[in-house]
Amino acid sequence: MKKYTVTLFYLLALIVTFASANDDILLYKVPNKDHKISAKTIADGFIAAGYTVAKNQDMNGPYQKQFSKTAFESYNLISLYHPETSVALVSKYPRSGIFTPFSIAVYQRKGDNNLYIALLRAKAQEHIVKVQDPLFKKLEALNKKTIMKILPAAKETSPGYDAVKTDKPLFTKYSFDVDDENAMDAREEMVMLMTESMKPSGFVVANYIDFNAVLKDEKKDDYLFYDAYSLCKLKIIYELSKTKPEAGAFAPCTMVIYHKKGSNKTEIVSLNIDNLTSTLALKDKALLQLLEKAQSDMQKIIEEAAE
Repeated sequence: MKKYTVTLFYLLALIVTFASANDDILLYKVPNKDHKISAKTIADGFIAAGYTVAKNQDMNGPYQKQFSKTAFESYNLISLYHPETSVALVSKYPRSGIFTPFSIAVYQRKGDNNLYIALLRAKAQEHIVKVQDPLFKKLEALNKKTIMKILPAAKETSPGYDAVKTDKPLFTKYSFDVDDENAMDAREEMVMLMTESMKPSGFVVANYIDFNAVLKDEKKDDYLFYDAYSLCKLKIIYELSKTKPEAGAFAPCTMVIYHKKGSNKTEIVSLNIDNLTSTLALKDKALLQLLEKAQSDMQKIIEEAAE
């Protein structure tokens, strides 16, 4: 009887685990009691696998400096992309650049002997940009393979809650009429105005990639420019990470600004907060208000800069 009771217990535990799986977030945990594994370990492993790491940002230091406390031994946001896959995706779907770079959160809570790695699944990326393409699944398979090569002891786990479905748009696309011959000058002025307006609102440009240079290296010359800006607001990621550290899979958020030759249009694509509220199943009213305010501020910044 005891044997059957134990078997039933494990069966129920397995059912609960799958019932609370989150199909949007790929989450790993790996034993790290001695803290020998760091975000640098992971970033270096991805570089060895052919990825470009745009930035490996320590967030724990800023947490302690600005908020005087942190729940983490370490908390890093790695911004990276796989050149071959990213070039192929951006060439087909310009808006997919909001995942160039994409983010990986690497963190270990105080008192926890496990290190965690969180990133978005292919299914989530496809859902966000409204595209289904084998390239997304190819990238996810490569991400998984790379993580397992770096950390053979890592195991997939669940954040313990389901994502909440939403019918709201998960990205915003702005389109502005700009003649091709005026596009470069207009871009310079717009970016300057946006950068100046971001500071008072607490936004930081964590990283910048001239992705058009990457495209040109691969003989893709469709754009006058294609810029990727990694944007972060420390207050938001700090508040999110208290209870949902896997939120770093969205941070910093990438905003792309591009102008396709012959289009006479400059376009901007950015992620919406509904990605966070739905994927992370957020219910805290104060946090939701903080996110809504951030999106409203960013929308105003973009629209005023493009006037």
